[in-house]
Amino acid sequence: MKKLLAFLITIGALFTIYVYRNELFEYIVLNYVYKEEFTSNNYNEYKLSYNYKFVTQTDNYKPQNKRDILNIIYSGLNNGWDEFSYFCTMEYENCIEDSKNITKDATTVSYMNNFIHPYNSFSNIKISINNLGKVTIKVNKLYTEEEIEILNKKIDEIYDSVITNDMTDGEKIKAIHDYIINNTVYDSEKADNLNNSNYISKYKSQTAYGPLIQGEGICGGYSDAMALFLDKMNIPNYKISSDNHVWNLVYLDNKWYHLDLTWDDPVVNTKENLLLHNFFLITSDELASKNTGQHNYNKEIFEEAK
Repeated sequence: MKKLLAFLITIGALFTIYVYRNELFEYIVLNYVYKEEFTSNNYNEYKLSYNYKFVTQTDNYKPQNKRDILNIIYSGLNNGWDEFSYFCTMEYENCIEDSKNITKDATTVSYMNNFIHPYNSFSNIKISINNLGKVTIKVNKLYTEEEIEILNKKIDEIYDSVITNDMTDGEKIKAIHDYIINNTVYDSEKADNLNNSNYISKYKSQTAYGPLIQGEGICGGYSDAMALFLDKMNIPNYKISSDNHVWNLVYLDNKWYHLDLTWDDPVVNTKENLLLHNFFLITSDELASKNTGQHNYNKEIFEEAK
């Protein structure tokens, strides 16, 4: 009788393990094999606390849909990680395929840089997937540690020279806007060779290093430079990009405004260094009325600018 009971218990246990094998497998993988990897407790000093409609911060590293994958990738980048992982459960059958498709979509992935601190932005990311469903993202940062150190010193120097405590946020933004434009020349040569793989630029004008350190910039450099100061002042912001342009979106006095330093620093035949305020903290309607041809952005991505 005891042998029969033991046999039945064993059969029952084996049947239970078989029925719940997927759940048990995932539990073991998540809680023992990769226990320390699926966490978000550590992040660098440049993590932003803002949440947006396109992406939001998450600490759930078991995606159930494409939206979850986007939020995981955004969170890893926003945390400043050089490498991070998440786990594709068996319940989400298309997780591996969706992960590959999302990371191969250069447009979608590049949007992530718009919503994170410039220092956490990437030049490229690489994906790898193992047989246990672990997806690993490796990040090649856009800014080097040396560049960040130099930029931070320069930003503090500029901030202390043009900002006073009695200024409103709008006045502070204008002071930085004017400083960057007055001390930067648009890098027309770089802009004309963006699609030329053989061209070697003299300046890092596509990042904040160009405008703030070298005095040369294109739209990516202008917008990154402005974003660094906005983040320093804890003013919510992100960058908007169209097919051929990028600029800043700023949250001020409970409203979102466009801020485009590139178009406020026009290139003219006389070589005169102009400072304009035509694109300084304007509404989406005001921006649309200008019909520039370069400010046609995806309103499903940049919903705050609707």
